Amino acid sequence: MKKTGFLGMFLVVCCLWITSCSREELVIEQPEGKQAQEAEEAELETESGEQKSAMAEEQNQSSGQKEDDREIWIDVSGAVKTPGVYRLKENARVFEAVQAAGGFSENADTQWLNQAALLVDGEKIQVYTLEETRQLKEQGAIQPGCVSDTTEVSDTESGGGSKVNINTVDAAGLQEIPGIGEVRAKAIVDYREENGLFGNIEAIQEVPGIKGKTFEKIRNYITTE
Repeated sequence: MKKTGFLGMFLVVCCLWITSCSREELVIEQPEGKQAQEAEEAELETESGEQKSAMAEEQNQSSGQKEDDREIWIDVSGAVKTPGVYRLKENARVFEAVQAAGGFSENADTQWLNQAALLVDGEKIQVYTLEETRQLKEQGAIQPGCVSDTTEVSDTESGGGSKVNINTVDAAGLQEIPGIGEVRAKAIVDYREENGLFGNIEAIQEVPGIKGKTFEKIRNYITTE
């Protein structure tokens, strides 16, 4: 009887001991599992942040590339080695257009050209020779630091009756107007064919690219009569 009671008590103690050990293991293992979960969540957040940063950087690069891809067309003529129409990056300057045209010719007068000036799409650059600028200087038609073909002059200096009739001349004739290159000449002809003749010289400002300062530079060279 005593042996049976002792055995029963022993079994009870063993059960209690096993239960206690299991609880301790659970208590010990639970923080480790929680730490692992938190570490995994932190790693996922880091990866997500890196992905967002990479996407933002890619978008910025794409946006910058689109801006860099913008181009303009410039007509370079006069005292350069290879006159012609050239495609340049937007916000290019006069010296870059001259470089595209092979550089200045030996008789070019570079002192009367603002090589740092910004260019706009469809602009024409006329590089004068030393002899041409000497004659223009005597006439008072140009001022130092100006792009020669865009200098404003009076009606007398522009030749009076030799103005270009923007209603009758073709694209080649329009390019005789200082500041009007191949691109703008074509735009004028296209506009005229679609909308009819110009009622006055101010109406040419309806043509894309010929407004404000551009019009002021050419107004003394054009007529509709």
